[in-house]
Amino acid sequence: MKIIFWNIKNNNTFNVIHDLIETEQPDLLYLAEYKQLDIEAFKTNLQSLNYQIIPNPGCNKILIISSRTVDDINLTLQQNDYSGIYLKRTDINIIALHMPSQYSYDFDALKYNISEFKSDFEQYIGKSSNTNIILIGDFNVNPFEKPMVNYDGLAATNSVNFNSKRTFRGKQKEVYYNPTWKLYAKTYFPGSFYRKRPSNSSFDVIEHHFLDQVVLSEKFLKKIKVDHIDLIEETKNYTIFDSSSYNINYSDHLPIKYEYTL
Repeated sequence: MKIIFWNIKNNNTFNVIHDLIETEQPDLLYLAEYKQLDIEAFKTNLQSLNYQIIPNPGCNKILIISSRTVDDINLTLQQNDYSGIYLKRTDINIIALHMPSQYSYDFDALKYNISEFKSDFEQYIGKSSNTNIILIGDFNVNPFEKPMVNYDGLAATNSVNFNSKRTFRGKQKEVYYNPTWKLYAKTYFPGSFYRKRPSNSSFDVIEHHFLDQVVLSEKFLKKIKVDHIDLIEETKNYTIFDSSSYNINYSDHLPIKYEYTL
């Protein structure tokens, strides 16, 4: 199973998306900031590739594109910032998300948003220890920042050797695994997004940011045999990441992909 998420920054990247699908042949492709796309024309184009758009009323920030070979999709949680589906045949929940920006909220608000998101999906879908869950999308913070790693945030660790249940002062919360940490080995461009700091939101010198991430539940991590996470830097006919200038083309984000075998 291959899942791709791409924030296309409201660019009309119709031809690049078409080529991305032909090159990668994902089972699921999620797009964020897609309002400049001509959706009706896009639907026709997708049909020629044997893909389709999955309507997800309740979430207007995420576009779901599915291969027609994935025929067991059921909608779950739908909210403005995220869109959930359930794959019944394999008992897997996938939630694609596009969280609010650091330019609109300070970090306390960002952590609150992610904490509320976690509370929602744990209440209505399940928790790390008992449910197969994949989170993928634009979290708008880095893997190491407080909204992601704090006990009262998402509580997403960088180690596969973890206990999904943690207790602090008598209250138990569940922990998740963030495989995006693996991508920091790409030291030439360790991020899916580039923005210089210090800035109005953070007083550090980090310039490359993994705003786009994948997070997994403990139960799902135990279920898979093999998995792979990566950024997509090119398709057959288009260069998304220019290694000579270190620029991202067609958006300000690189697509992130996650593949797994059960």
